[in-house]
Amino acid sequence: KITVMMNLFGGTVLKLGTERHHKGLLDKIDSAEQVGCFALTELGYGNNAIEMETTAVFDEKTNEFIINTPTILAQKYWITNAA
Repeated sequence: KITVMMNLFGGTVLKLGTERHHKGLLDKIDSAEQVGCFALTELGYGNNAIEMETTAVFDEKTNEFIINTPTILAQKYWITNAA
C-alpha cells in the first residue's frame, strides 16, 4: 500500500502536477501527512493501462472535457479487494 501511495499517487503529482501542487503536496506526501491513491478502473483491463479505451479530450469552445467510453469493457468500476 505504501508503494501505491508514494510511487503512483506521489509520482503522478510529481510528474503531472503544477508548481502549486508541488509546493502544497510533495513534502506532505513524502512525510505521509498527505495520503492518496491511484486506481485504474476499466472492467476489461485490470492494471493494463496501455489497453484502456476511455479517452478525455479538452474542448476549448466549451471549456470542458469530452469523455468517451466506447465499449462495455471500458465501463468504470470501483477497485476493491472485497470481491
